[in-house]
Amino acid sequence: MKQYDRVYYHLMRDAGRLGGLPLWLVFRALPALLGTALVLLVLSAVPARAMAQEGGGDLTLASLASGQMLLQGDRPGHYVPALLQSSKARFAISGMIATVVVEQSFRNDSSSAVEGVYAFPLPDDAAVRSMEMVIGERRIIGQIREKSQALKIYDAAKAAGKKASLVEQQRPNLFTNRVAGIGAGERIIVRLEYVQRVTFANGVFSLRFPTTITPRYMPGRPLEQNPEQEPPPALAVNPRLGWAVATDQVPDAASVSPLQFPQEGDERAPLNPLEISVRLDMGMPLARVEAPYHDIALARRASVYHIQLADGVTEMDRDFVLTWQPVSGASPTAALFTEQVAGEYYGLLMVLPPARERAGPAPPREIIFVVDTSGSMGGVAIAQARDSLSRALLELRPEDRFNIIEFNSSHRALYRRPMPASRHHVQQAREFVRLLRADGGTEMLPALRAALDPPREGDGMAEQLPLRQVIFITDGAVGNEVALFEEISARLGESRLFTVGIGSAPNSWFMREAARFGRGSHTHIGALEEVGAKMAALFAQLSESSAVNLNVNWPVPVEACPERLPDLYLGQPLLVAVRFGTEAPAGEVVVSADIAGQPWRQQIQLSDGADPVTAARHDGVASLWAQQKITSLLDGLVLGRDGDAVRAQVLPLALRHRLLSPYTSFVAVEEVVSLPEGARADTVPVLNTRPRGQAPQTFAYPRTATTGPAKAWFGMLLLFAATLVRVLRQPEVDHVPASEE
Repeated sequence: MKQYDRVYYHLMRDAGRLGGLPLWLVFRALPALLGTALVLLVLSAVPARAMAQEGGGDLTLASLASGQMLLQGDRPGHYVPALLQSSKARFAISGMIATVVVEQSFRNDSSSAVEGVYAFPLPDDAAVRSMEMVIGERRIIGQIREKSQALKIYDAAKAAGKKASLVEQQRPNLFTNRVAGIGAGERIIVRLEYVQRVTFANGVFSLRFPTTITPRYMPGRPLEQNPEQEPPPALAVNPRLGWAVATDQVPDAASVSPLQFPQEGDERAPLNPLEISVRLDMGMPLARVEAPYHDIALARRASVYHIQLADGVTEMDRDFVLTWQPVSGASPTAALFTEQVAGEYYGLLMVLPPARERAGPAPPREIIFVVDTSGSMGGVAIAQARDSLSRALLELRPEDRFNIIEFNSSHRALYRRPMPASRHHVQQAREFVRLLRADGGTEMLPALRAALDPPREGDGMAEQLPLRQVIFITDGAVGNEVALFEEISARLGESRLFTVGIGSAPNSWFMREAARFGRGSHTHIGALEEVGAKMAALFAQLSESSAVNLNVNWPVPVEACPERLPDLYLGQPLLVAVRFGTEAPAGEVVVSADIAGQPWRQQIQLSDGADPVTAARHDGVASLWAQQKITSLLDGLVLGRDGDAVRAQVLPLALRHRLLSPYTSFVAVEEVVSLPEGARADTVPVLNTRPRGQAPQTFAYPRTATTGPAKAWFGMLLLFAATLVRVLRQPEVDHVPASEE
């Protein structure tokens, strides 16, 4: 009997018990029912698209072709142009310190006053120390205030019809700028100034400027909304903050989930245009100056380099990275930069330990690769991740052991336990990597636990190798970063965690801090052509002996950050920020360490006769010390310190040095009332540009986004499938009469 006839027979046999004719009709009408259900499912999931086909001259999200800020129109799903945003960034780089001025311009092309809310990234180690608001020829200097006080000042100014700006820190690398009272046809400019350290590793200097934000996944259960609160508007998001709803793991999800344009930007007509200019003065000859992800125009006067974008502007869809390398033999091995502020002296010490030959081959290692295959890795990022992991597998030696853990909404391991890196296992692993695809959420915590947990007792393959290293490949697009730092700190043990940042706009703060808490290092890969060189450099770090037991002896009592010095891997310098006090630094600094089992030490003279390179005075050193000190204090939250105690230490420090922090904000208010009495300014978000090469995101949106009709039709489909399975599981009976056999 044919399979279809057997199913039909059993269905008809049970028709009397199940209702007879209705079940027969369902079975016969199956194709039509499934087709209808799918059509209704699509229509119910995208109601805005259906409404967009109605008449009217307003825009819809699907019809956008150029960079425009949108105000909600008279009908849900329809919008009108509002704010246009553009940015400028000016870099002044001297030695190991960069001073950066970021200018954000907001132009209101609508016919009514608006309040703009713009979420934007900055380097996670940036010390943001000043803000001003420019209205025509008028400049209003921003004041640093305790966060809740600054918000009250801003809200009062907005209610009074005054122009005001409020800049807040949501994460060390994510900020929001709220600008109130932008009248019809007006432009308001907000300028921020910050200082940051220049990165120096493997003989190359570099600086990174983030321009957009990869959408973060918000793990946890959505928190119930207070029924007394007003319902959200037609976009089903809070337009003042972002698309996400608060969860029990990310209560501030709305603040770290800015909306994005639905399409990628165009270099010829940017959605969010950015101008960049750089003045680079290193005081030494340079062999090369490059921007790997942008085309630049370079001019040189004596030893000073001037850099601009070749096309004048660029789309804010990928990080701007500048690298430069001194000519052979010109790289510094030690330097001290100092600054005097308010009668106190501050310093930034850089020391580069020398590379030493290994006494013998590196010991066997156990390497656990953890790779992110969530939806945010779609597009170019997953190709970079696959290539990075495939090349890393080729670096393994037969005496090493390894395993691969991939994660998205869940996680899975290639092997039940780490396996020897034989040719067979490596080839098997490379085929596993070739088939990796990006989809789903970013449930990172279970994958981290699986990677960091030591082998279970009684496991015959669980012999501990001398080195256990975890290589974590991800874009870091999560909202619960602190919880992950806590997990790394609690479970690390003798392992070491190395992070590989993937994509054009990764969450660099998470990647760098995860490596710091994991006592490893961080590598960023922004293009496929970088994979080979950067993975080779990472495995050179993993194989070489690090500088351990680092110690700095200062000639006078000082307050140094970090207090606990990290291990240094091949090519990494030691960077220490220090406050000397009211006495000018003098004497000799002695740095010592163990490298490849051998003692090493270096002296740096701080007396008045010191070499200018090792005692250079630079603006920004005090701000860098204060920022580093704040970071060290905030580490206490990860290590279990009381939150109120941490706040009591951070707040006065941030106020004294005029720095943005989790507890302070900048606020600027124009005292002139610019809006008519009783006038109301609508609040609109300023959209970010989608990171270049990233697939459109749907995974990160709130778990409550599925509509009721969609759930109902999906439930009916599952019910029918269950009935079909029940019928198929019935035992087959031969119903042919015996006389016909």
